[in-house]
Amino acid sequence: MILDQKQKKEYRVFSILLCMLFTVIILSVWSAAGFAEEGVQAVNSSGNLNIKPFVDPFSKDAGFSVALYNNKNGMPTSEANAIAQTDDGFIWIGSYAGLIRYDGNNFERFGSDDGVVNVRCLYVDSKDRLWIGTNDAGFFLLSNGEFRHWGKSDGLDFLNIRFITEADDGNIYIAGTMGVGLVDESLQYSPIEDERLAGQTVSEIRHGGDGLVYGITNTGDLFTLKAGKLVFWLDSSASPVKGAIAVLPDPKHTGFLYVGTEHDVRYGHLEEGFNSWKTWDISP
Repeated sequence: MILDQKQKKEYRVFSILLCMLFTVIILSVWSAAGFAEEGVQAVNSSGNLNIKPFVDPFSKDAGFSVALYNNKNGMPTSEANAIAQTDDGFIWIGSYAGLIRYDGNNFERFGSDDGVVNVRCLYVDSKDRLWIGTNDAGFFLLSNGEFRHWGKSDGLDFLNIRFITEADDGNIYIAGTMGVGLVDESLQYSPIEDERLAGQTVSEIRHGGDGLVYGITNTGDLFTLKAGKLVFWLDSSASPVKGAIAVLPDPKHTGFLYVGTEHDVRYGHLEEGFNSWKTWDISP
C-alpha cells in the first residue's frame, strides 16, 4: 500500500500517540502490580486503570519504538513529574513548567493564568476530573474546562502536595508536607486532625480495595485512613521494616499490601505482623 504525504503524517502521529499510551500504561502496570497475580486490575497513582499488557513494548518483536519528548521537539519543558489521562483521550503532564496537555499532535500549556505552576502530582478521579498538586501553591481541580484552587485561605496548612487519591466514599485525600486533608463531595476541604499525622511529610497515599486509604510518611511510618479518620498507625521506630519508602495495597486480597524499601519488597497483612510476610530481595 502506497501512502501519500498526508497519510504518512497521520500514520506517524497515530504511531507516536499509541507508543506514548502503551508506554505510560504498561509502565504503570509493572510499577504498581509487578508482584501481583495475573489478571488483577488496579487503579494506579494517577487514577487510571491498570490493564494487562498484550505485548511487551520493549521486545524487539513487538514492533514498537520509543519516542523521547523534550523542549527540542514540542514540549515546553524537558522534565515531567506526573502523567495522567482523562476519558477524552488527552494526556496531561505535570511539570515544574506547569500543566501540559498533549492531544496526539501538539503540547499545550494550561492554567498558567490561573496560577497552575510547579505541578508535582496528578490524579483523575471517578468523575473524570483532574486533580493537580503543586510544589508550592496548594492544589487545583480541573473540571468542565474550569480551574478551582485550594490554598491557605481554604484551610490548607501545607502548599507542597505530594500525593492525591480517591476513596470509595468519593472523598479526595490530599497528602503533603504537613499531613493529610480531604475534600468531600461538596468540595469542602478539611484537615485530618490527629497528632500522629500532624507535621508529618506524607510521601504516598493509595486507595485499597478494602475501602481504606494506605499511607506512608517520609520517615517510614505506616497508616490507614477511612472516612477522614486515622484507623491504623505503625510508628517507624516500632516497625520491623526499616527504611520503608513505598506502600501498595493488593487490589485482589483485602487488607494485604506491599511495602518497599531500598533493599526488599514485603507482602502481607498489617494486623498479622511482618514476621509472617513474604519477602523479595531486590538489592542492590
